[in-house]
This record gives sequence, structure tokens and C-alpha cells, in this order.
Amino acid sequence: MDMQKQSSPHEAWPSKEVVEPVSETIATGTESEPSLRASASSIGGRKPSISSAGTISSGGSPSVPIPPNPHVVHRKPRKPFKATDKMSTWSKVKRICSRIAENKIFVLFGTLITVYALTGDDIKMSLTNKPADPVFDGMVFFCIFFFSAEIVIGCLGKSDYFMGFFFILDVISTFTLLMDLSQVAEALFGSSEADPSKARSSRTARIGAKMGRLVRVLRLIRIVKLFKVASNVKNDQKSGHKKPVLADDFDDDDQDEEEDDISKESVVGKKLSDKMTQRTIILVLSMLLVIPLLKVDETEQLPGSGNYAAETVLEAYRRSTIDPSVRSDYDNAVLTMVYYHNWFNRRAGKCPVDTGGCSAEFFGNLFWIGIAGEGSMNHLRPTALSTALNASEVRKWNEAHSDPKFLYNFGTLPHEAVETLAGHWEQECDMKGHRHLGVSLLSKPISDKVDFVVGCPSELRFNEVERFTPRLMTSKEYEDWYFVFYSDQRPLTRTEAVMSMATTAFICVILCIASIFFTSTANSLVLGPVEKMVKKVETIRDNPLAAMKMADDEFKREEIAKKIKKKNAESSCGDLRKLCSGGESELMETVILEKTIIKLGSLLALGFGEAGANIVSSNMSGSSSAGVNAMVAGRRVDCIVGIARILNFSTATEVLQGKVMTFVNQIAEIVHGNVDECRGAVNKNDGNTFLIVWRTAGLTQEEILKTGELSILAFAMVSAHIQRSPLLATYRTHPGLQQRLKERCFVALSFGLHYGWAIEGAVGSEFKIDASYISPNVSIAASVELATKIYGVSILVSQTVMELCSKKMTNLLRLVDKVVIKGSQIPLELFCLDLDCKSLQVDDLERLKINWNSFYRFKSRHFNEVEKNRLWTEEASIVDVLANSKDFQNMRQEYSAHFMENFKMGYQNYSQGEWRVAHTKLTKTHQMLREEDGPSKALLRIMAAHNFEAPPEWRGVHPLGQSDATAALNDAL
Repeated sequence: MDMQKQSSPHEAWPSKEVVEPVSETIATGTESEPSLRASASSIGGRKPSISSAGTISSGGSPSVPIPPNPHVVHRKPRKPFKATDKMSTWSKVKRICSRIAENKIFVLFGTLITVYALTGDDIKMSLTNKPADPVFDGMVFFCIFFFSAEIVIGCLGKSDYFMGFFFILDVISTFTLLMDLSQVAEALFGSSEADPSKARSSRTARIGAKMGRLVRVLRLIRIVKLFKVASNVKNDQKSGHKKPVLADDFDDDDQDEEEDDISKESVVGKKLSDKMTQRTIILVLSMLLVIPLLKVDETEQLPGSGNYAAETVLEAYRRSTIDPSVRSDYDNAVLTMVYYHNWFNRRAGKCPVDTGGCSAEFFGNLFWIGIAGEGSMNHLRPTALSTALNASEVRKWNEAHSDPKFLYNFGTLPHEAVETLAGHWEQECDMKGHRHLGVSLLSKPISDKVDFVVGCPSELRFNEVERFTPRLMTSKEYEDWYFVFYSDQRPLTRTEAVMSMATTAFICVILCIASIFFTSTANSLVLGPVEKMVKKVETIRDNPLAAMKMADDEFKREEIAKKIKKKNAESSCGDLRKLCSGGESELMETVILEKTIIKLGSLLALGFGEAGANIVSSNMSGSSSAGVNAMVAGRRVDCIVGIARILNFSTATEVLQGKVMTFVNQIAEIVHGNVDECRGAVNKNDGNTFLIVWRTAGLTQEEILKTGELSILAFAMVSAHIQRSPLLATYRTHPGLQQRLKERCFVALSFGLHYGWAIEGAVGSEFKIDASYISPNVSIAASVELATKIYGVSILVSQTVMELCSKKMTNLLRLVDKVVIKGSQIPLELFCLDLDCKSLQVDDLERLKINWNSFYRFKSRHFNEVEKNRLWTEEASIVDVLANSKDFQNMRQEYSAHFMENFKMGYQNYSQGEWRVAHTKLTKTHQMLREEDGPSKALLRIMAAHNFEAPPEWRGVHPLGQSDATAALNDAL
């Protein structure tokens, strides 16, 4: 029989057609449930079937009844999916709104609209005149519609938005946009043409305009909110690339500060950040709104020149009506008022002569004079004829002031304006129900001076004009008629608009800086550490085994910080830094808590191991309760199970006594290190036995093959390193051990490997649990390891593992027998990896004169990590790594091709029942090596029990029993 053409046994685990998923089933692996160990396949290699009577049949073999299993949980069939389970229309709408609210294009468009809403009114006032208002009013209506839609989308798409802080401010800021509408603004803040007995009406209008500007500051909230959204988008787009944290040495250039790449903001971080932002916004806006109201307006200190001039004109007119000879006093009063507030000086932007000042230094200048009243125009026209100025006086006045004589320079008027002023007061205007008759200095276009014709004050916006009327008159006189003068305030409003845009930008910057400033300390001292701790806890929850890597990363950062601190201390500025810093800084509680979380996670990973990862993850996922449910339901995993046993352990325990723990830990360090390097996980250390697992769940076929070969490589490496260890070699000269063990006084281990399923979970009670694996396959692996005593080898591998490996790896192992192991009715071929460990010499190396501290442990783990990653690459061939190893070559020198061929022929005859021929071949191989060949001796012992005659029922398979092990042990003794 060809060694490579082996019969493939079916898997020794329960069929998925027989029992429910293992998460609800407990497989104990005891003899009381043989159906769980052997119900999935039969010796003949045919797939079993389940009959209607509840039996398992395999081809022509009789049916075997299935005993009832009390541990099997029979699930009720799931109800079919109904149309009522579909997402409701309301849920779809909310999901669509959520996507729209988070859409980058929508956010960008909203930002642009917000910027316009903040500056649109100022742009209108600074660049346009009243005819352009309808266009801007349309834009305001669009902004109101967009922001209203945004509020609705936010209410539907964001769970914490409705009736929240930003919801209220969004509603207020959207409502304030109504005040940007021309008609609304004029109705709210425009001056009244009503009874002048309301002396404070102009002041009330000014206060109303001021309040309107201040209320619009509320719209800056949107800039702050959008700034926060933009910051979150920027954080999400940060590159996730990180340099490897592990390095061969700690170098300053290698320093990587821990990235605060937190994809999901924690609840406490979100709450604290929102509260800090809200407090900052309320503080800044409160100051902007309240402080201007607490100031006294300078215009309220004394009446203005316009009011006094109006009173002077009225008084002069009254005198002229009594005494016509003083008519020129009236003309001079009106012209003094017009030239004192000369509109054209302001238009020129400078005084004609730089003497003591002129009207160009002020924003408001007169452009319309006349009379007004509540009566009809026919009633006003006679009065307008009497109040019109003398044309000669106007021209004389203009010529007289072409050459300035006073410190205050009146300036001159253009010819067109002079002629208009010298004409009749015929310009009819209707101002909120009051009839006006007068003249406008801007009623005609004048080259380079008047480009926008204004015939009536109503052709300008309400806040672009200021009205002056005399008040030293009775109400009856006012109702009849009164003088009225209008000043052009457009330079003032345009300057205010420009300054308002600058103020808006400044406040935006202040809000952002204030928010960042107030939250930076909280972020660095509280939020940052809390976010990092939350991320670490979530990482441990998702993968508890990642805590060890996390600890290594943190340790590296600590070492880098120490190195930099030491380097700074050695520099010339070190003493100065120490003096300024006040000495050693005390660790903050958040840092201590963060390091404690890492340590606890590392201890969980060390204590529970890979088998307990599900227990830790399940309990940490239930964050709503502090209760611990250690008895998590087990789950089925496919894995390679390895058993490593320390030989002569009982004798070592009796001799070493208290030092036996040190002895075991020294061996465990070699076993754990090599197993970890080969991507295995040590599950349990039970005195002299190590349970080791290589999980294959979720791996590709190529990765499973590599895992199988790595398990064999790991045990070969452990055997070599145990033999070469100078530390373990000291036990060879221990007097007590020499007396008891004699020539067997050396440290050695035996190994067994088997592949199959296992239940991974907690074993114990709420008082004490162990994370382990329970399965018949674990028992089979233990039996394979015990069989090393029978066959006199150190490493035995079952057929299930060999089927995972490549042909090159199979060629390195020797088929020694085919047996039926207790716990499985399927015959398994056993392979041994022939290694002569005694051929290796103990390493003649001086013990390193170092203190084995955390730093060197870190370096050791880093080396293992590098080797682990190297072995897992596609380029790495495990067989080549093993075959090219000097230790492996030295241990294999004695096993020549001639020896292998003779044993192969002997085993084939043994398997086929030709025991006489097999006796001859195996007797030869038994003595071909420097020491007795264990497998040859075991097969000879089996045949000798039957006088080297194969029984009639012999099929090349025999049960592996305790008697074989006992006989082997007696022979060894």
C-alpha cells in the first residue's frame, strides 16, 4: 500500500442534519454519548443517512438507533417573511431626510445660502438703491424657504434635533430673516409722519433699527453649526494610514503620537462638546445684544444741527410774513441750512479748501426742502409760492461762497442744482399720507455728481433718509402745514453695511475661536482621554486579544517619551526647562485610568486566551447593565488540537517541590513563544499538559493548509529549543533527578495533533469558570499524545491533520500505524515526525547580563510578531523553513532513506497481513538506528502477541487500548 494514498476518514463530529447548531448544544465528549462522536460517518467511508425511524445507516450496514439527547434544543420553525415586515413609509421618509441632512452637497449649498443670508442685506444697502429691493426680497423668500425645509429635514432626519438647542436657534434665526424684507423692515423700524408731538419718534426709530441689526446676529449660529459639521467631515476624511508601532529600536524620527482617529464620537464627548458650544454661543451673543443697549447714544446728548436749522427757518419765515422787509433773513436761513449740509461736498469726498471743515466730513447731507401737510395739494400750493426762495438771492449766495471766508467751508452747488433751488417748489410727493411740495437737489442728473435721480424722499429706502421738521409750533399749525427737510443718509447706511459685513466676519471668527478655546482644555484633559479610553474599551470588546498589541503600542509611546525627556534633560536648556516646569509633573487620573484599562484588557487576554474571547466580548457588549453573565453559550469551531506533555513530571514534582513552578514556567515560555510564532494559541496549562489550538474558522483553503503545517513546525521547534536551552540543561545535573531518572535525566516533551470540531466556551459556574474546548476530538488528541509512549516517538500526528498539509510536508512524516482510538469509531492513520533530539548540543552561550524587564519582553514579543508575519506570507514555505533548519537537519541525520524504505516495506506487509515478512523487515529497522526504533518495536510487540500470525479478521486496523501503553511503559522501565 502506498503511503501517500491513504483512506480519508470522514469528520468525527455530529452532522448538521442530526442536531441543532452547536451554540445551543452541549457536547460533553464522554462515553455516554457515542452518537455525538461517531454519527457523522462510517468506517466504510460512505456518508451516513438518517432513516425515517430515527436511525443512522451507512450503505448496507444495519441501522443504528439514535439515542435521545437531552442537550439538543429543537427550535421552532421561523415564521415566513410577510409583507407587513417591510419598512413603513414614515421610516423611509426619515431615512431619506437623514441622508439629505448628511449629504455634503446639501451642507455646502446650505453654507452658501447661510453666508448670503448673513450678508445679503448689507450687500443690498452698500451696492444698490431702492429699485433693486424686489430682487433681494425674492432672495430672502428663497432663504426662508430653504432654511424652513432644512429645519423640517433636521427634525425628521436627526433624532436629537427637534426642540433642541440648535433647533430653537435655527427657528429664531430663520424668523429674523423676515426683517430683511423691505416692507416688513419699513413697517417695524421706519419713522412715522404722524403727529410731531411724539417727540421721541425719531429716537425710537433709531433704537428699532439698532435692535434689528442686533437680532440678526442670531443667524451667526448657523455658521457655528456648519463649522462644526465641517470639522467632523474633516476628521472623517483623515488618512487612516499609520506607521507600524513596533520597531526594532526607539528612534526620535519614529515617534508616532497616538492618533485621535475616532470615527464615532462618544456620547459623553458629544454631550460635553455640545454644551460647551452652546454656552459659548449664548455668552457671545448675549454680549453682542446687551452691551449696545447699555450705551448712551451720542446723538441724544444735544439736538442736531438739522433740527436747530429747521427751527431757525420757521422763525425767519414768521418774521418775514409780519415784516416783508426782512424777507432776505428767511432766504438766508434756508440757504444757510442747505449749504451747511451741502450734499455735493460729500459727493466730492473732500472739502473745496482745507480750512476748518465742511459737510464732506459728515455722512448725512440735505437734498430735499419743502413744506408738508395733511391737506390737499391745492391747499399747499399758495403757501409753497410764498416759501419759495428768491432766485437772485440763491445765485448771489452761491457766488459769494465760491471763495471761502469762514473756517467752516460751505462750498458751492452745481449750476443745475442752483437753478433747481432758485425755482418754484413744485415737486409733489406723498409720504405716508402727508402731501409734500418742495424741490430736490437730486431731481436732475448731473455729470460726475448725480447718477441716481431722486425726486422724492420716498424714492430712497426708509433708513437712507432722515427728516427734520420744526417743533416750535402748535398741533393746529402742524396740521395746516409745516416746513420739512430731508437728509440723504446713503453714505452712512453704506458705510454701516460694509462695517456690518466686517463685524459679521469678525463675530464668526470670535465664535469659532471662543468655542475652540473653551473646549480645547476640556478636550485635552477630559474628552481626549475619555475618547481614547472608550475606543480602547470598544477594541477590547470587539477583539479581547487585541489588548496585548494595545499594551505594546502604549509601552512604545512611553519609551519614546522617556527617551525624548532624557535627551532634553541632557541638553543645555534642560535645567531651564526643569526650572520653568516646576519639576516632575504628576500623572493625571485620566492617564492612570487609561493605562489601567490597558492592563486589565491584557490580563483578560492572558487569563481567558482565545477560547475566552467570546465570553469577554459578549459581556462587554451589554453596556446597559453591570451584570456579568459568564456562562455564555458555547460555539462550535473547527480547529487543530494539540497536546504537549512534560515527560517524567511526577518525578520532577516530587524532587523539585516548590521550584517545580519555576520549572514549568521555564518550559511554558518556550512552548508559548514557539506556538505563538506559528499562529497558535495555548488554551490551558494543566500541570504537565498544555492544550494548544490552531483555529481554522474563516480561513481560505491555502491558509488552512499553512495552519496545518505551522502546527507541525511549532512542535518541531519546541522540541529543538527544549533540547538546546542552557537553562533547562541545568536540570540534567540535578542530584535528585539523576538519582531517580538515571539516563533519562533530561527535559523532554511529547506531542499529539488532531483536527476536528470543538465547542469553545465557558466551563464551570458563576463562581469560577475556565475558557476551554470540549469535544471528542480533544480526547482523541490526548489519546494521540499518549500513543507516543506506545510508539516511542515524541511527535504523533493524526491523519486528519495530514490531510490538511501539502504532499511535501507529508513526505517528511512516517506512517506508523492505523488504529481506532477510543471516542471515535473511525480508524485513523498515525504519523510520526522522526526527530533525534539528543543529537542537538546545548547552546554554549553566556547568559545575557541584562535585567529581564518590560523593555526586553517587549522586544521579544516584537521579534515573535515579525517572525509570525513572515511565516504567514504567501512567499513563505513552511516545509522549506522546516527542512532548511539546521536543528531539523541535525535531528534527521540518523533517519536515512534506506531506513525509511525498509520500514515502509515492513509496515505495508504488516498492514496487508503478511506478518512473517513484516517481522523480518521491522526487526531490521528496529536495530538500524543508534537507539531502538520505537514504531518498529511497537509493531513487533503487536504481532508478537499473535505469534506473528495475522488474525483472520485482520484489516490493517486495531484498537488503540490502555494495554498497549502499559506494555510500552513496562518495556521502557
